[in-house]
Amino acid sequence: MTHANDLIRDLARAADGCERSWSITGSEIEERALFFFDMSVKAARMIAKTAVSLDLDEQLLADWSSALPAADAIGIALRRDRTSVRLYTQYWTLIATRVGNGDHSPYPLYRGFKSLPDRSVRRDDYVCLPMAPREVFWPPMKAALTGLGADGDAAEAAFAPLDADSAIFTATQNPERRSWLTTVRRAELDPAAVADLLAPLARREGGQAIVDAANAGQMLHMAGGSDTVKGGFATLYFSSTPEAVLDRLL
Repeated sequence: MTHANDLIRDLARAADGCERSWSITGSEIEERALFFFDMSVKAARMIAKTAVSLDLDEQLLADWSSALPAADAIGIALRRDRTSVRLYTQYWTLIATRVGNGDHSPYPLYRGFKSLPDRSVRRDDYVCLPMAPREVFWPPMKAALTGLGADGDAAEAAFAPLDADSAIFTATQNPERRSWLTTVRRAELDPAAVADLLAPLARREGGQAIVDAANAGQMLHMAGGSDTVKGGFATLYFSSTPEAVLDRLL
C-alpha cells in the first residue's frame, strides 16, 4: 500500500487537473478523487502503473490502453476507500472537429473502464449530443437536484447561465447503466449559489464535505441516472487542489 500511496502522490503532483466527486444514492455517499492529464505516453504510463498497484483487472487495463489512440486527455478516478478504480479516455478534439465541419451527430466524448467495489467490471461510452438545447439537458438535472433536496426555483437561478453553448451533454446506455453527464465548467457557475443550493446535503452523513467543496471550487460536471449496482444516483464534481485530494485519499 505504501507503493500505491507514492504513485498516487506522483499522480496528484503531475496532473493537469484534480477533481473531487460524490456519487449520491439513497443509501450512501461515495467519495472519489479524479486526476486528468493531457494525453502523453508519460501520463499513460503513470496511470497504468498506479492502476496495476491497485490490482486493476488486467483485461480492463488492456482495453483502456487500446482506446488511447485519438484520445486527447486521459484520467484515473479512485474511490476514497480504493475499492473502485476507473480509467478514462477523452475525445474532445475529434468532436470539436466534427462540429466545426457541421456534423452534430452523437459521438463518444469519454470512455470509462471501471472496476467496481464488488470487483465486477464495466465499460461505459459517454456519447456526446453536441449543442444539446436546454430542454434536453436541464429537466434531468433539475429532477436530480430537487431529489437531493434542492429548491427548484433556486436550481433554475443557479444554473441559469447554462445553455447549449456552455453545456456539454452526454448520455450512456447499456444493459447495466442508463445515465447522463453534463459538463458545466464553461458556464462558470457561482460557487456560493451552488453551495447554497446543495446545503440540504449537509444533513446527510458525509454531505457537509460536498457543500464545502462547492464553496471552495468550481462545479465541473453533474451526472445522474441508474445502474444495476447502486440503483438511482446523482454525482457532483468539483475542481480541487492536489493537496485537498491527497488529504482525502491518504
